[in-house]
Amino acid sequence: MSESSDNGGSAKTISAAAGAAPAAQVQLQVDDSQAGVVYSTTARVWGSAEEINLDFAGPIRPTGQGNVARLKIDQRVVLNPWAAKRLAIALSQAVTRYEQTYGVLEIDERRRRVDNGGGFSSAKPAS
Repeated sequence: MSESSDNGGSAKTISAAAGAAPAAQVQLQVDDSQAGVVYSTTARVWGSAEEINLDFAGPIRPTGQGNVARLKIDQRVVLNPWAAKRLAIALSQAVTRYEQTYGVLEIDERRRRVDNGGGFSSAKPAS
């Protein structure tokens, strides 16, 4: 499947993948005017044979009860396995483009912390 954007990305033309049976092109008009925005620092993935669930949450918060913390789920997205696989591929491509532009993302927080002031460091990949 290939896509091309028109009108600033609000309309997309979708056509069949190479080698697939010829199909009529469909222009998909995306209306995101009513879409809510949730900022997430934490994601949890779980599911079953029929669906994959993505839970999104803000930061982990201490409860004041010793070694207990709380994670409040702000949004849950339920996908069928095929949609989840397409999402995984799209996310992988987006992260690869990000790292090519801005540098490698270090997932381990302890490794990405800089000793001077607690800032973050991101080394650009060698060209």
